[in-house]
Amino acid sequence: MLAQYQPKLLLLKHSLDAADVRLIAACRAYRVPILVLARPVYGLLRPARLRRYGGLPWFQLRSGPLTTADMWAKRGLDLILILLAAPLLVPLLLLAGAAVAVTGPPLYVQTRVGAGGRLFRLVKFRTMHVDAESATGPTLAAADDDRITRLGRLLRRTRLDELPQLWNVVRGEMSLVGPRPERPEFVGELCRLQHYHLRHLIRPGLTGIAQLTGGYAATAEDKLRCDLLYLHCRSLRLDLGLLLLTIVELCRGFPRG
Repeated sequence: MLAQYQPKLLLLKHSLDAADVRLIAACRAYRVPILVLARPVYGLLRPARLRRYGGLPWFQLRSGPLTTADMWAKRGLDLILILLAAPLLVPLLLLAGAAVAVTGPPLYVQTRVGAGGRLFRLVKFRTMHVDAESATGPTLAAADDDRITRLGRLLRRTRLDELPQLWNVVRGEMSLVGPRPERPEFVGELCRLQHYHLRHLIRPGLTGIAQLTGGYAATAEDKLRCDLLYLHCRSLRLDLGLLLLTIVELCRGFPRG
């Protein structure tokens, strides 16, 4: 039908988690622009990129996947920003690490699933009591989790507990912006969600749309919708915009928890 009728564009009224990936791929192959019905969270992607049809706002997806040059540019941006921020971040890391070390090991290492489904060792500041999962096993953290220490709540609220993951970014296991990496114990269950596997097409990130809109309280479905939105719309400009929004939220103390 695409070859025969040569449509000028395709309007998708469904959210991206309900869209047919094969249809999106076919439209891109025939160079048919794809517009998705905008939702409130899409406001993070700059209103200037919204278009109106039938009195409704629509957002255009990328015309195709990132090229090798795009991926190298994203990697270069990550490293340059870390280098520029190092004079501010290193003292902050040392101060936070020393505060956590008063009650035990300052760092906590966890296995996470990265790009291509590969496992890597994610490092963060410890925010829970030592051996918090010894009795329960792997358990998802909640906003009001009683395993979290008093200092840990402050670190989580300000997201300072995530700063050691800059080492994972330097190593190339993560990016500054992208879907949050999940633990392998939970990925098997989460893969029941349609299109969840698409999150593993790109490097996971320190921050992203899901973290800026829902925080720890967001459901797996909500996070997936945000991750698919980033996957289909990502660009260096979007990364810079999300990083600036993250800095604003850091100053506010991430009220969403």
